[in-house]
Amino acid sequence: MVVCPFCSAGNGEVLESLPVADLDALYRRLYKAPVARLFGGSAVLSIVRCPACDLRWYEPLAGGDEAFYNTLQHKPWYYVDHKHEFDLALPYLSNGQQVLEVGSGKGNFARFLNKSGLNLRYTGLDFSQEARRMAASYGIDIRVQSVQEYAETHPESHEVVCAFQVLEHVVEIRSFLDAMVKALRPGGTLLIAVPSEDSYISQSNNLALNLPPHHISRYTDRWFEHAAQHLNLELVTVQHDPLQAHHRFDYIYQLTIASIYRMFGWKRPMVDHRLVNWMARIPAFVLGKLLAKGLGPHNSPHGHTVFAVFRKPLRALDPMEFQQVGENDDRTL
Repeated sequence: MVVCPFCSAGNGEVLESLPVADLDALYRRLYKAPVARLFGGSAVLSIVRCPACDLRWYEPLAGGDEAFYNTLQHKPWYYVDHKHEFDLALPYLSNGQQVLEVGSGKGNFARFLNKSGLNLRYTGLDFSQEARRMAASYGIDIRVQSVQEYAETHPESHEVVCAFQVLEHVVEIRSFLDAMVKALRPGGTLLIAVPSEDSYISQSNNLALNLPPHHISRYTDRWFEHAAQHLNLELVTVQHDPLQAHHRFDYIYQLTIASIYRMFGWKRPMVDHRLVNWMARIPAFVLGKLLAKGLGPHNSPHGHTVFAVFRKPLRALDPMEFQQVGENDDRTL
């Protein structure tokens, strides 16, 4: 029985299987990054959907190691200096707050906050020593530590805890989220941004960076509703970013390939090295170049990212504490 790594429900539904050899060939071709070694000898990965919370994840659940991420993080496009979720996060921040960012990378969000005019106390966590070195070059101190370890020594210590484009990389999904909530003060705000499974990228073909070992889980809007219940949080909002200008070509490209497959009744696997795929790319590339210029905010679908805001409830007073407060008129809550 396949058990959900978030809510522990059983009876996960296998949606599709992916040969590891095909995945390895894709990463070698695109990034010169062999990945087969990371899956413990498994020949096939399966994407599984939890019927209880709607999480989708890959079995076996195995992520990239530091060597894998070092291959990617030196690419100029990997750590984008500014992300749309940074702007969405800003209204939830106030002067004097302590902010914890989990999976900080080279500190781009910290640099954004430094320019915001807010007086914030920032702490960043990341697993990568290389990310810490890059952050230090900008004068930002990042701790190489898991959020699980950090929360044990810093419980309820931050008004804001955030993770941007991180959760989809995590193996221990539930303990990761529980630790973020543990580090959050009552009344505090949890901010999460992930690739949206309700956007066009869920149906994209040969999109290596939305596949293991890079992205090992997928998140729908429905999952955020269940997450709030399981984590004892209030779900404040779920927002989708607009299709970014640099993704407009890819949207038309992927839409064209999907349309060609449907036209001929071909199955469209997540990774496809067949000749039909290479043939479909030619018209997809041409149409992508021609039609992407016609897309704008008024006629574009959702973009890659979904941004969710949760609030941790204030701790309820027990009767003894309430009595003590009532006896001392000088105390405030």
